[in-house]
Amino acid sequence: MSVASVAELNQRYIKLADRCRAQWTFYQLLQGLHKHLKHDLSPPLLEFRDTFDRLKEVADNLSNPDTTAVLRLIEKVELHAHLTDTKLREADRAVSPSLLRRFFDRLSTRDEKVLLAVIKFYMDAPNLDEDVLDKLDVLFTRLAEIPRAEGGFLSRERHELERLVKPLLFGRQIPEIPDREVEILLEAVLELRSEILAKRTFTELMTSGSLDRFRNLKRRLGASLLHPRLLPALMESTVAIKNRFRLLWEEEEVLILEDTNRVMELARQLERNPEMATPELREAIEIFGQTRQRFEKAREEDNLRTEDIQALRQSLNSIIEQFDSQHPVADAATFPPAVEAEALEEPTPPPHLTAVAASGPPAADPLLHEFLSKILFALELAGKDRAPGELAQAREVVALRLEPWEVEACLALASGRVRDGDIASERKKLFALAAALRIKADEEAREIDRLSKRSSERLAELLEQATQTLQRASEMDRRFAWLIEDALYRGETEHLERLYRSRFRLLRAYSGLWLIHNDRGGVSPF
Repeated sequence: MSVASVAELNQRYIKLADRCRAQWTFYQLLQGLHKHLKHDLSPPLLEFRDTFDRLKEVADNLSNPDTTAVLRLIEKVELHAHLTDTKLREADRAVSPSLLRRFFDRLSTRDEKVLLAVIKFYMDAPNLDEDVLDKLDVLFTRLAEIPRAEGGFLSRERHELERLVKPLLFGRQIPEIPDREVEILLEAVLELRSEILAKRTFTELMTSGSLDRFRNLKRRLGASLLHPRLLPALMESTVAIKNRFRLLWEEEEVLILEDTNRVMELARQLERNPEMATPELREAIEIFGQTRQRFEKAREEDNLRTEDIQALRQSLNSIIEQFDSQHPVADAATFPPAVEAEALEEPTPPPHLTAVAASGPPAADPLLHEFLSKILFALELAGKDRAPGELAQAREVVALRLEPWEVEACLALASGRVRDGDIASERKKLFALAAALRIKADEEAREIDRLSKRSSERLAELLEQATQTLQRASEMDRRFAWLIEDALYRGETEHLERLYRSRFRLLRAYSGLWLIHNDRGGVSPF
């Protein structure tokens, strides 16, 4: 056999071994989808040990002078690889691009070899149809990303993208595009990228249609997406657009949560005052319930689509606009709050606690109403007939990190069982208010950190809001100190552990907010 033929056999073996490794990696991906993402279809039963044993046999015989025997060995492995490929591609039909994205998003490590092997598997597909190209788009975007410590991603340098892409495209028939048309397409990509990055709000981004135009551009390119000059530019732009989308969505998510709480509070009040609800408003609230359910399910499954977000936003806007048009001057007097005002009024304290009542904040003030309502709504969802300790650990409540006695205090406050001016009522009231203030302080600390990293215009407003929270936390700490002193004076030491624990948890949230508030330029409240 000639030297050229020996070289050809070696190249054939290298390509075959590479193909088998890509198949093995994709098979592991199918197993991961089934195990970790509960993908309905289990992977096909395949035995790769025999494949790699045969590859080893080929490798051991490559220097064998009987090249005909080596060729037969290679052909046997190629036939086996072809049969394996058929089964894997049949299983792949049930894998959507979004499922593939979720799998790689959940990987704790970013193993470039795994990613490259899966890309090679898809690049070897007999037909680069829309489904395969969508999956390749997900994978190439992942390949282009470099995680940032503070969140989001950087894009690899263009020369590095070209270096990674070149071997992946080698040997694949890519549609030819005239140079002038390539230049026009590159300009279109850059123009769309600039347009998207200029958007200042999530709503502006969604209504502009620029994201859809970018996706449609990639769809229209078809297999030309893989052109060696276009692909790196598209990878780079997709990472930049993905980052902008993430930043705007994080800000929109906060607004959606605020509007959702407002609408859910409105729905509860309409149940108490049905005469205030028009048929249109009832229908809008019903639609909101359905869209919110779809939204929460998609978010829980990490498969939230822009369609789900837009549907929820439209539903929220519809309810808020209808209510505002019917009640243009609506305030707390229009609907009584979920926690009745009379249940939150400060009772007259005993003489030795006069200072507590004099310096303590009014329980029904607007500063804490939203967060008390949040706690009570979570407790309603979990079912208030359960024991406080069980309620604190319920799925709907556990994220609030409440102590069992704080759960009990919130329920007592809502039901009006703290009206009498005794020490027990004072303790319950303080436990409930401290839990609400703690949640408020933690949320504000996280939001200040997030907005400061993005130089958001809302930061100054939030810092001013946090100043009030810090003032209230200081006042509430003094109330804890007085109640602890009273428990010691009375010898009621059984209350001390609860008082100390709730106080220290408040102090922890208080100090965390103070530190970040001070660090980000907030005006000290003291």
